[in-house]
Amino acid sequence: MIAAQQKKQPIKLLMIAILMMVVLNFPLLSIANKPILIAGIPLLYWYVFIWWGSIVLLAAITVHRKYIS
Repeated sequence: MIAAQQKKQPIKLLMIAILMMVVLNFPLLSIANKPILIAGIPLLYWYVFIWWGSIVLLAAITVHRKYIS
């Protein structure tokens, strides 16, 4: 069972990296590039940091599961 999970982990990390490249690329960044402030912080900053944090969290969960099993 552990060997099967180890084979899937690089694929999951690759998919997370591709997701990061897609959501932090120009066409989607331009959607959040509006002159809107949320708590005094521009919407674009919120977009970038929320996606960045989500991707770091997904990668951490993916890698951490390997060491739990």
